[in-house]
Amino acid sequence: MLAPEPIAQDIPPLLEAFGRLHPAAVHVPVGLVVGAFVAEAFRAVQRRPEASPFTPTALLLAALGGLLAGATGWVFALDHGSGNDLFWHRWLGVAATAGCFGTAWLAARAARPGGEDLVGAMRGALVALTILVAWSGHLGANMVWGPGFVWEPIVDSAGGGGAPDAGEADDDDDDDGKTPGSSTGLGSGAANGGGDPAMLAKLAFYREQVLPIFESRCYECHGNGKRKGGLRMDVRDSVVSRDDDGMWIVQPGKPAESVMITRVMLPEADDLAMPPEGDRLAAAQIEAIRTWIEDGAVMPESLAAGADAGARAGAGSDGGGDASASGARARAGRAGAAADESRDPARARRPLTEQLPPLSDAEIAAAALLRAKGIHVAPVAQGASTFTVSVPGGSAVGDLDLAQVYPMAARVEELSLARSAITDAGAMAMPSMPNARIVRLDGTALTDAGIIAVLSRTLDAETVNLVNTPATDTVFAMLAKLPHLQRAYLFGSKVSEQGVAAFRKSRPGVEIILGESNAP
Repeated sequence: MLAPEPIAQDIPPLLEAFGRLHPAAVHVPVGLVVGAFVAEAFRAVQRRPEASPFTPTALLLAALGGLLAGATGWVFALDHGSGNDLFWHRWLGVAATAGCFGTAWLAARAARPGGEDLVGAMRGALVALTILVAWSGHLGANMVWGPGFVWEPIVDSAGGGGAPDAGEADDDDDDDGKTPGSSTGLGSGAANGGGDPAMLAKLAFYREQVLPIFESRCYECHGNGKRKGGLRMDVRDSVVSRDDDGMWIVQPGKPAESVMITRVMLPEADDLAMPPEGDRLAAAQIEAIRTWIEDGAVMPESLAAGADAGARAGAGSDGGGDASASGARARAGRAGAAADESRDPARARRPLTEQLPPLSDAEIAAAALLRAKGIHVAPVAQGASTFTVSVPGGSAVGDLDLAQVYPMAARVEELSLARSAITDAGAMAMPSMPNARIVRLDGTALTDAGIIAVLSRTLDAETVNLVNTPATDTVFAMLAKLPHLQRAYLFGSKVSEQGVAAFRKSRPGVEIILGESNAP
């Protein structure tokens, strides 16, 4: 699901604080360039042939301010940016700073006695510089507020609505022939139309359990008008949509295939982990989001619809309010299950043979070619829909070799990387494997960061083997977030007795195996 990404850079706090000065520093050169443009435009309207004495000074100060803005911006981007907008914003900013120096020199020459012949060229350069600065600033705004922010009120008033730049849900059909989530947004009409008690219960669960998480941890960048990365989490068309890589941000009914779940499960060191700052979401919070997605990702279509639907859900009608409240309470109980084992990890689940079509001859043939790489990929059984992956090549199989398995990630049911040479960086480059139920990392050199990265990509794992790895008590926080986990093999690792005892208390239904006689 996720493309290979770099490991998050370890930025010293003082340097990070310096980078955060960028939003303030960038306004100084912008204001000076605009000021010089206005001064020269005013003189041009008055048909005055000489340059303003303010212009060379303003542009020189703008150039010096551009150096500070560029330095802070470069540092800021180490931990707060990516993509094409950042690339062009950065280099257009560099070009604008160079343009400030050049135009300041030209303005100084034009302001001297006898320099009137250079005024026209200077003013032309200043117009180009102003456009360059505006373009760079526009791209910077895109990264904070999202593309189309300026025109959004006009588009919405014309009936456009939604968030077309967030990677909209396309026309791909789901299993039932409908676009996922096409009928689970509650607009004002749905709220006023009497309402289905079951739907009102799901809306109540969103308002009481999920919305507070979004408001406190996500809206700073993705709500209240902000669309960082093009995503608004207070507009359903933006949430239930595909990202730039074509992956679902939220795919109703399929939390394991939703990027939102994958991102909140990533380790803190991962560049794509969400939220990017502050503590990781608690297990109960993640389970609330997971439950909400599993139940169809029901939420208002917009803020206005949310207020209307909220009033309707609270009031109820013909007994619907009681059904809504009881349904919300039931879902609240499910949301708290991640912190304990009240939600049975071994509950009935659809067989993968019902979820996926059988493997094709072409898929089986492609998998067979990997044996030359020291990787065994074979159907779990005759006529199966999934593969079992193992590494008989052992330590000769590294990150680049394992990457050959990634195109078939959705088909992997048993993943054994035992004794391979996978590294933490390779683990962080793994895509999501939503159907992996057995995960073996025994005998690898993966640290806690790498182990957590793998487990965050295999959220439906039932069995996890960390035998003879450097795993410490840190991995228990991730193991606690696997809703279907049944057993974990941990002998030969560096987990402590206290850590095991605490985990067993929090997840009594999970079997922790510490003796070699119990090895699989």
